[in-house]
Amino acid sequence: MAMVSVDDVRGYPAAEPVTDLNELIERLEEVITRGSRVPLTNRVMVEEAEALVLIEQLRRSLPRELIQARRVLQERQKIILEAQMEAQKILSTAQERAQYIMSEQGIVNEAKARCEEMLRQAKDQAKRAKGEVDLYALELLSRVEEALQESLSRIQHVKDQVTR
Repeated sequence: MAMVSVDDVRGYPAAEPVTDLNELIERLEEVITRGSRVPLTNRVMVEEAEALVLIEQLRRSLPRELIQARRVLQERQKIILEAQMEAQKILSTAQERAQYIMSEQGIVNEAKARCEEMLRQAKDQAKRAKGEVDLYALELLSRVEEALQESLSRIQHVKDQVTR
């Protein structure tokens, strides 16, 4: 365990900042495991300051995980917006070309067919891009969810050990 220093604001030791929730939980388990057993009970006495520092670090780390999930969602929205803008650009180009071709009366039907095909392709491309982004976002959110569930499970385990 790293050396701790006194936190002037709260009055208990503060360890080096750690961002990995699993590492913090493992350190908290270590504090409990190293604690002194109370004879004839299932209780353990631990260094209060050390345990409080780790709990505070856990509190600070959880929002980082949530911020990461929010970033994933924002990135997803950005990718969807870019795909929509690209689709609109393709549509606009198709419409401009269609108008040019339509100025020649004999080619109107052909231009209309080409425009509709380009529009269909643009929509298909946008739909595929959105689907890929959704899958990517879902995968990242699933990983974050798993990490949070694992962390919560470990916290519950540590709480159970402390209350015994």
